[in-house]
Amino acid sequence: MSGPGRPVVTGVETFPLEALLPDDVYGTAKALGDRRVATLVKVTTSDGVAGWGEAFGPPRRVAPFLAEYGAALLGAPADITEQHILQHLSAGYHHTTGGPHVAALSGLDIALWDARARTFGVPVGALLGGRLRDSVAAYASSGYVTPGRDLGELRAMLAGTAAEGFRAVKIKIGLGPAEDRARTRVAREVFGDDGLVLVDYNSATTAASARRSAARLADLDPYWIEEPVPPHDHDGYRALRAAGLPPVAGGEALYTRYGFRDPIAHGLLDIVQPDLAKCGGFTEAQAIRALAAAWNLRLSPHCWGTGLAQAATLQLLSAVPDVPHGPAGGEPLLFEFDRGTNPLREGVLADPVRPAPGGRAPIPEGPGLGVTVDEEWVRAHRLPDHTVELRA
Repeated sequence: MSGPGRPVVTGVETFPLEALLPDDVYGTAKALGDRRVATLVKVTTSDGVAGWGEAFGPPRRVAPFLAEYGAALLGAPADITEQHILQHLSAGYHHTTGGPHVAALSGLDIALWDARARTFGVPVGALLGGRLRDSVAAYASSGYVTPGRDLGELRAMLAGTAAEGFRAVKIKIGLGPAEDRARTRVAREVFGDDGLVLVDYNSATTAASARRSAARLADLDPYWIEEPVPPHDHDGYRALRAAGLPPVAGGEALYTRYGFRDPIAHGLLDIVQPDLAKCGGFTEAQAIRALAAAWNLRLSPHCWGTGLAQAATLQLLSAVPDVPHGPAGGEPLLFEFDRGTNPLREGVLADPVRPAPGGRAPIPEGPGLGVTVDEEWVRAHRLPDHTVELRA
């Protein structure tokens, strides 16, 4: 329902972006990539406020869903989020609860939260439970797989992130036990005994091979092993958890509270990693956060998008309670700070998110997401054939 003075959505506009990386191909054990992509979403309300969001995934696949869901949003109250997402998931249950359609809903949801917080003149974190911190510990998402898989190249890449002040790093493995150990050893040498070294298989292995690989890493003290098997392999996750390996992280390929329910309830994960730009935005991330808290699990969101996704993730982290460890100690709350080449990451914001001294990430302080989109830049770089412009 809408009422007098209650803002409604009057416009939805998208900015599908793609940056080719012909001279800097990199990726994971599963696949190398020659481009970075994202779709920004701008939602305008009847009171003149504009909110921005980001949808994960190839713009050409996300665009049709944004056109459909954006049209349905026109004229709707701008302060309704959960009903909007759950209604689409319920009516479209044949589509499943994951994929580009949920990524599209995620972008719209983030934009609605941004607009609502800007209407009140507060950061989104203030609406998520209250801002608890001004910065958060960060790990450099680096150590990517390159075509030559050269260890000297890897060492140089990691030395660059260490020089930025990071004290924690995540590297890509899943290339086989021997090579996984060699890559992890390089990371340990660069970051020292006191640094945190996280390893990410990107689901490029089986439970048996992941167990062999992880056993070879034991003396190098990996902080966690991420996505050791595909997200649908619940038995594989269960076997790895029972094997007494380092903490297991996962969730970047899961969508909505429904996708996270069983992995959390069945004890498959130690660290829960929703991605705001695909899991359902702030609305579903809040539900996932509550599920993780109910099972006393750590939350560490996945973030591999533009500066807008970074700002949204930082707003979420600003309001994550200090439970169970308390503010004085325990495991750190961590922000994933991608350091791979991505012209979109810095290009979309007037003032990009930058690492702070001590390996931390500052949480933007302004209203909404706390950042300003460089609208001239995104208009100049968007893919016109896949742009959506809707007006009430």
